[in-house]
Amino acid sequence: MSGGAEVGATIARADPLGREVRALFAELSHGGDILPNALPNVLSPVTNAGASVAPTLAGHEAAASGRERALAGEAGRAALGARVRFQLRVRGPEVQEVRYRAYGCPYTLATCEWIARALTGRTLAARSPAALAQAIGDATAWADRLGVPPERLGRLLVIEDALRAALADGEPSTQRTPESVRQSDKP
Repeated sequence: MSGGAEVGATIARADPLGREVRALFAELSHGGDILPNALPNVLSPVTNAGASVAPTLAGHEAAASGRERALAGEAGRAALGARVRFQLRVRGPEVQEVRYRAYGCPYTLATCEWIARALTGRTLAARSPAALAQAIGDATAWADRLGVPPERLGRLLVIEDALRAALADGEPSTQRTPESVRQSDKP
């Protein structure tokens, strides 16, 4: 074995990221935002027979009609080592496109890329944590699949929170907002 090949083989054996994480991290083809022209009826105003239609990012009307719409959610803080934002283009229950922006270690970015690939084209029974776990597992399953060390599991929990926030985008909120509290306190 020549000196260069020997060094290459040693580096390959000592790579703490592993082959799959390294390959995902090297490509990151789903990084970035969903482009507005990919969702002409959702992210920008459109004209329909001369009438202007207001843009919408989510809404029950879009879900009921089967129109495409964009969902977004984020979690984490860069100061704490991980920040992730997911954008999903959906039509009814089908996830047509997944994009992300992430700040974090290679495991964070590789996991976001894996999730984007795994969810694209999937039909989710519901936009819920249970449906998500059924489709692609949870943070611990991702860690096992990709060989993420236990000390990095917190980063994957941030990813899971961002993905759950995106799936919840546009759903009715069960939280009481300050406005709803003021309204309910009126006689």
